[in-house]
Amino acid sequence: MPLNFVNGAASNPKGHALVFFEDSASGAYYASYVVLLPITVDVSKYVPPFLMNQVGELGAGDMNAFAFPPAPEPVTDLEYLLQLSDQRSDDLIDAGTIRPSDVTDSMMKVNEIVEEYLQIYEDIFGTFSSDQSEIDESSSESNNTTGVNDVLYSLMGDSDRLSELTKLVGKLRYSIQTEEEGLISEAREEIKVLSTFLPDSFEIDKLIQAAVGSNDGSETLTDLYLKRCFHLHREEYAELAAIETEIAAIVR
Repeated sequence: MPLNFVNGAASNPKGHALVFFEDSASGAYYASYVVLLPITVDVSKYVPPFLMNQVGELGAGDMNAFAFPPAPEPVTDLEYLLQLSDQRSDDLIDAGTIRPSDVTDSMMKVNEIVEEYLQIYEDIFGTFSSDQSEIDESSSESNNTTGVNDVLYSLMGDSDRLSELTKLVGKLRYSIQTEEEGLISEAREEIKVLSTFLPDSFEIDKLIQAAVGSNDGSETLTDLYLKRCFHLHREEYAELAAIETEIAAIVR
């Protein structure tokens, strides 16, 4: 779905944007901030020294685009955002409605906006790297990348792993919508690597299957499986039972 630019234009994205949502119940406004880094990040610089021997060949990481806060936070009103985007020369994007109480869904929507905004920017200006051939060569070394992800995921707690899972599911869903086969394969592989650090009860294979599905209920089912992971982690068994019921109604 095309991004709705209130300030700025999709034909000339600035690389930094305020993204706002409206509470579907109260009409209050919530916002996050998207940044596309103009440089490539070498993740190895931020790995603890005792792990450097294991990741010494680590190259550019997948940190060129992100949003903070990861779930939108309340703001005064739309007028405030308009003034702020003018003062800062930010793009301002209307991302539709959310239910602020559903943090998981909100995070997924923000991640989808990040992926779409990055794609718009790269379609117009190209990638950020000045030497794309080196990036392409590095990306082709899948074994090294998998090893690096193993190390990074092993350092995370389950909460951080679920945040990463939310980001990767958003990436996978976006790649399905845009029919980019290379990106689909990449996202699926990253989720599978991450899944080895998550409990089997999370049923990540079913989550992936739902995310790549093409029927009408695939998107809803993907959201439900992701929420199920969060409820399991938090031991929210009443909410988990409700989610299981919704899933059963779709997959039966």
